[in-house]
Amino acid sequence: MATRKDFPVFDCDSHVVEPPAIWDEYVPTKDRAWVKTQFCFHTDGDLLMINGRVVPAARERSNAAEVGWARWDKKEIGKLTPGTKEWQARFGRLLGCRDPHARLKDMDALGTDQAMLFPTWFVRLALLRDAGAATILGRAYNDWVHDYCAADRKRLFPCAVLPLQSVEASVEELRRVAKMGFKAAAVRPCFWNGRYPTLPEFDPLWREFESLGLVLAMHTFPSREALTMEWAQRMAQARGHSGQGLMFTDEAVVYSPGQFVSNITAAMDPTIDASETLGFVMEAMTWVTVVVQTGWLEKFPKLKAAVLESNASWLPLVLARATNFSNLFAFQRGNRKLRDPGEVFRERCFIGFESDETQVYRMWDEFKDIAIWSSDYPHHDAEDAWDGLYHMAEYKVPPEVQRKLMGENARKLYSVEPLMRVKDRVEKYEPAILAW
Repeated sequence: MATRKDFPVFDCDSHVVEPPAIWDEYVPTKDRAWVKTQFCFHTDGDLLMINGRVVPAARERSNAAEVGWARWDKKEIGKLTPGTKEWQARFGRLLGCRDPHARLKDMDALGTDQAMLFPTWFVRLALLRDAGAATILGRAYNDWVHDYCAADRKRLFPCAVLPLQSVEASVEELRRVAKMGFKAAAVRPCFWNGRYPTLPEFDPLWREFESLGLVLAMHTFPSREALTMEWAQRMAQARGHSGQGLMFTDEAVVYSPGQFVSNITAAMDPTIDASETLGFVMEAMTWVTVVVQTGWLEKFPKLKAAVLESNASWLPLVLARATNFSNLFAFQRGNRKLRDPGEVFRERCFIGFESDETQVYRMWDEFKDIAIWSSDYPHHDAEDAWDGLYHMAEYKVPPEVQRKLMGENARKLYSVEPLMRVKDRVEKYEPAILAW
């Protein structure tokens, strides 16, 4: 295990977990009651309000968002059901997911000097139908996370959310957060009210990203909703209870490529959640394939983009296949010349990886200029920087490449000045726990 480092580490994709205060304090008073009927979910309760309806939320899944301490054995975590008394006594929820001062202490132990912070449940805004509610909620979240980062603005950097239900509202919010100092805004690569982000009606938003110099952070998320009512029933039966079997909505909806694998495994006996096994990857692979094979990225020559929380080992294969079939189907473009997809991606995009992804270290020459390390703290699969440094040494990644992968590439992407606060591994440390 690595115990010392001599360069600053930047966590390109860390998370906060939204507290009740976003709805109770940051949403304007006159809008609170109505907005809560459109989207309200935090892990202090068991209900999700979405699109005017109440959906029972799975505490087993929701609490896993707050139990990601890297030094806890994942085999041990997986033996207990999150939210139960046994789980609460053994693990509990990390205070740092909501309290920035607790997070900073945790970062010191994790070997992280600086971090870009992403939402957890607000990535589900894609399921929200009402553009007005999405606009209010996006603004409230952005104000809250901006205040959270005030604890140390040289170490904590907020990533904004946007109400993609309205392109005009998204442009307005992007301009507002840019003035506040945000470096990036997150978009989920899935369908938003039946529209995929690469469709031409979204072009004004991507041009605004270019103009403002903000990073387009394409961030994936679990997709557990049932594809059809038949699948919903089968999923419910597999779980051993009556009802529809829908996890985050109360109706069938197709909005993510990751739903297919999730639906099949959720209907098996024993039922198991595979949305994180492959669902994240499927969302990201779809977006990358579309933007490089169709020439979408070339429409926005100054756009900077990151592909996050989907691992990275699959990228060389996707880029190679996109190159091959872009050439074979040139006639479909009217023989319009298209630059090599791999070259375009490498010029403009970065991709996140986590400490346990050893394929990245084996192929370090493929990733040295485009990969950026992430912890996924405080989620249940989180890793720390020390694990990443250990594996890099194990696979003989050159020191100059380690510096790039663990910080330099991310700071280049986000235009952040380096800051080093951590040099030595803290051997004995227990994170502060969020009270119930």
